[in-house]
Amino acid sequence: MNVLSVATIQYELTFIESEEQFWKGLTSTISKAAEQGAELVVFPEYMTAHLLSLKPAMSHKEACHYLSNYTAKYMNFFLQSSRAFGIAILGGTHICHEEDGFVNNAYLFFPDGRVEVQTKLHLTPEERNSWSLVAGDRLNMIESKWGKLAITTCYDIEFPELARMAAEQGAQLLLCPSYTDSAFGYYRVRHCAQARAIENQLFVVLSGMVGSLPEGLLQVDQGYCQAGVFSPCDYPFSEQGILQVGVVNESGMALAELDFAMLQENREHGVVAPFYDRRPSLYQYEPVKLLLGEC
Repeated sequence: MNVLSVATIQYELTFIESEEQFWKGLTSTISKAAEQGAELVVFPEYMTAHLLSLKPAMSHKEACHYLSNYTAKYMNFFLQSSRAFGIAILGGTHICHEEDGFVNNAYLFFPDGRVEVQTKLHLTPEERNSWSLVAGDRLNMIESKWGKLAITTCYDIEFPELARMAAEQGAQLLLCPSYTDSAFGYYRVRHCAQARAIENQLFVVLSGMVGSLPEGLLQVDQGYCQAGVFSPCDYPFSEQGILQVGVVNESGMALAELDFAMLQENREHGVVAPFYDRRPSLYQYEPVKLLLGEC
């Protein structure tokens, strides 16, 4: 079994004067992660939305068009960066236009030029009603030299069926790029990420945004996050199921080693085995029917 060194990013929303400064900042982050031995770097959801701060406030429709125009540059930047540094990079997510409309896509870039994409499957009310985004309709099971993995973007991690489906298809790692602008949103995602790690006896890597931008922007203007790498809360891991976390709301990264042999040991010799001990037949139910007139 392989060991994967992963760096998950707490990306800071801060004042930038130019597009060049944005791309240079990303390069600097990737370089630092590579210098520390990272083989995979995970950036947060709505990564390119930082570029909205270079323009006057836009409507959500205008913002979608604006960001989608960066798709070719976004793809080329991360393809070149992955190849140049010799590491895999989840370039956060990016809004782009597809046949049915605008989507929130996460792209995973590999040094050999392969690119895997996962469209966000569960959209928040704001994404549906304000952004008018279109939800994806399939989970992409991604093969890597470390084994199978899947991408569950932010709100996606709050649906246990999705993570279970990934685990049943062999995933031992979930990547969760997120964007939450308050502690409420962050802890929903954080607690669900740790729950998914426990339920399915796998690793979950969570990234997010911190910092704030000037008032007036209608979209991504502030972030709340403590990026982390999580495991089951059982032998041979720690009682808290935390491999590494960043400093709350500070720019930086959390770097951790994912030992898949330890994960297998947990599945075989842990005190409990929730991945194997499910009783699917027990969970089948029929809706309760109310019988009027009876007490």
